[in-house]
Amino acid sequence: MSWLITPQQKYPTNDPDFSSVSLLLHGNGTNGSTTIVDSSLSPKTVTAIGNAQISTAQSKFGGVSIAFDGSGDSLVAPASISHFGTGDFTIELWIYRNSATTHGIQEARTGTTATPWLWYFNGSNLEFYNGTGYPTTGTVPNSQWVHIAVSRSSGIVRQFINGNKESEDTITTNLTTAASDTLLMDARDVGADIFNGYIDEYRVTSGVARYTANFTPPTAPFPDI
Repeated sequence: MSWLITPQQKYPTNDPDFSSVSLLLHGNGTNGSTTIVDSSLSPKTVTAIGNAQISTAQSKFGGVSIAFDGSGDSLVAPASISHFGTGDFTIELWIYRNSATTHGIQEARTGTTATPWLWYFNGSNLEFYNGTGYPTTGTVPNSQWVHIAVSRSSGIVRQFINGNKESEDTITTNLTTAASDTLLMDARDVGADIFNGYIDEYRVTSGVARYTANFTPPTAPFPDI
């Protein structure tokens, strides 16, 4: 008799979808460190650009987060975490914005070539660009921790602020590119507006729409191994 052990059985957590998590950044580490650790089942190399670093100045959980000073900072990860195809996905994080600038949250592209999809802030508003349209949510306040999320379920893309559904649009676009990297918290389209603030608990789940209706934001760090 043989037994098949699923990834969830081998790596038990409180997250039933943990095996589908393609990126999990807790933002933990020593103050000033530029080592950004991916705690997903298949850890990716995440590179801090500019002055992006671990900071004790602000945090949602654990006393530390990842800080960006608004001058050329970003994170670079493998493009594979942004290759959702036509399937379901969820991107979510806690964010503390020092100012309402326009900047990317997650996008896959090569150099300055525009990507066919992009999740970003247009000033205070969250927008998801799918190559043809810009579904928009309500505003995200500054100087406080806010949970933001975008998910797609059966072709329906929804955006959430603090667990409240703010937009719902049909987007069946193939969200896969030939880009070599995924850029996190960068200047949108290499523009002048760059993120100034902090992020904590950044999670990308491929193949799973965690949220389709209003929900209560997490009250603890995302679970891992």
